Amino acid sequence: MAPWGKLLLRGNDIPPAIVAIFALAFVTIALYLLYQWLLPKPLPGIAYNVEATKSLWGDEPALNRYLAANGEFSSWLGEQCAKLGSPVCQVFIQPFQLPWILVADFHEAQDILMRRPEFEKPQFLIDGLQALGDFHARHKTGEDSFRSRRHLRQDLMAPKFLNNYVGPYLHSKGLELIKLFEAKASLANGRPFRVREDYSRAVLDIMLHHAFGEDFSESTLEPQLQLISGMTSPSIPEGQLDEPVNFAEAPRSFFLELIHEVAEVVERTTISSTPRLSFWWWSKQSWYRKLVAEKNRAIFKQLRKAATNLYAGKIVSALDHMMMREQAAAEKQDREPDLFSQSMADEIFADPMTGHHTTSGAMTWVTKYLTGYPRVQTKLREELYAAIPQAIEEKRPPSFDELRRARIPYLEAVIEEARRLTPFVIVREAVQDTEILGCKVPKGAQCLMVSAGPGVMLPSVPVDEKTRSASSRAAKPWGKWDESRDLKLYEPERWLVTKEDGSVEFDATSGPQLGFGMGTRQCWGRRLAQLAVRTVIALVIWEFELMEIPDDLGGYGGIDGISREPVKSFARFRKINPYRV
Repeated sequence: MAPWGKLLLRGNDIPPAIVAIFALAFVTIALYLLYQWLLPKPLPGIAYNVEATKSLWGDEPALNRYLAANGEFSSWLGEQCAKLGSPVCQVFIQPFQLPWILVADFHEAQDILMRRPEFEKPQFLIDGLQALGDFHARHKTGEDSFRSRRHLRQDLMAPKFLNNYVGPYLHSKGLELIKLFEAKASLANGRPFRVREDYSRAVLDIMLHHAFGEDFSESTLEPQLQLISGMTSPSIPEGQLDEPVNFAEAPRSFFLELIHEVAEVVERTTISSTPRLSFWWWSKQSWYRKLVAEKNRAIFKQLRKAATNLYAGKIVSALDHMMMREQAAAEKQDREPDLFSQSMADEIFADPMTGHHTTSGAMTWVTKYLTGYPRVQTKLREELYAAIPQAIEEKRPPSFDELRRARIPYLEAVIEEARRLTPFVIVREAVQDTEILGCKVPKGAQCLMVSAGPGVMLPSVPVDEKTRSASSRAAKPWGKWDESRDLKLYEPERWLVTKEDGSVEFDATSGPQLGFGMGTRQCWGRRLAQLAVRTVIALVIWEFELMEIPDDLGGYGGIDGISREPVKSFARFRKINPYRV
């Protein structure tokens, strides 16, 4: 036997240095193999960034660098698909988990959202919305609880309810907002100021009236108007013409303040990489428990008022209608109506909380784009004045009925184009093994519909039509944008079509955008949101000229959360007097 063989047989005689070398080599090889095993594993047949597979952290460092530079999560996703030249690609964001699947083809995303039952609301979003309690948006689409909650809301987006009940109040709040902007503009004397919080106050009042009607008397806009109206010019610190004025904010009641606080918690948990753990942490804080206790106290007070209305035959507010629906369902099912359930409380609370946040953000975005594109602003004002000449003759703002009945295609296009340019990501989870454009997608994969990428804000990437699903091939396709024009520019004319008789119409299917989502889970309150944005923006442009602001106060940077929020929300108002046609 060779000498080294005898040495190995007599283990006690092995020199410690040799043992150490073998041990070190074994550990090194084991660690190397473990490292290789832990590296991101691409799904076969789906495009990916090769460099990301060489690090445990995958694409996350690149994403973090991008977010640090401009905060645009949606646009980063779109750029990945454009860079890889594929309508389906994968990115590695969460270590040791399946990659995210990015879908950058609108027609296929539409099919997934509308016709593909193997895609569901992802669990991490359900966990991220825990602060909303038993709200229907936290239930899976196929669950009976989701359908029954939606049934309770059946009347609340009907044109009759919106136009006869919500609309006039909404219009009155729009006029109140106009008074606030007029007071601020007078005090600012040509200087810019922030508008995001003002829109938020107006919309929260609207949403609370929608939910509770006259049974809820608190306002967040009125105290602000009273505060600003009581100020005088000497109370405003002097500054240069382009230096913004920072106006004080009127205090809100504890209940109105907690709506903002709960929205913050929802925002933080939704964007957290560990939403369930994040919410568990918030729920243990004494201040959060106080918020929940006060929320329940205030909401159950409203439930008792609505039940009284129900038995008196007075059905007016959203909550009144929901209780009426619950009573009818209970009679049909031969059971007692559950009018004071926690789920009823959570349903009616979530609408004002989420609705005011997203809708006021949309108003702010439209204001920013109309400020940055004065040609569009001027044309919109001309269209408004031409559509409602009687209000011009009588030197007054248009009534709600005048605005509602007026045919103003350009107004719809202005709003829709802002929505196209301010997208947020819609996510679905594959609940079974499936395919997207011929690419195999495993159960549990998170599929992100990229609405700031190819075909929407960037040039399209080619798609092999034969790889589409049967339901996708059978569906009538929407229009496609003219990609010879810069898709990142704000051009409302994209949404207008000229008929044979020369008339111009707004066409919501002119091209792709996913602002409200699609299918069964699309934004439930979209009609109320559209009515609010349309009415308020029309009144603002009717009464004010939005003047140019300096570059450092403008820009279109956004932050993704519950919705896409503008980083900056400054505007400079000049009152139009008299109205000029």
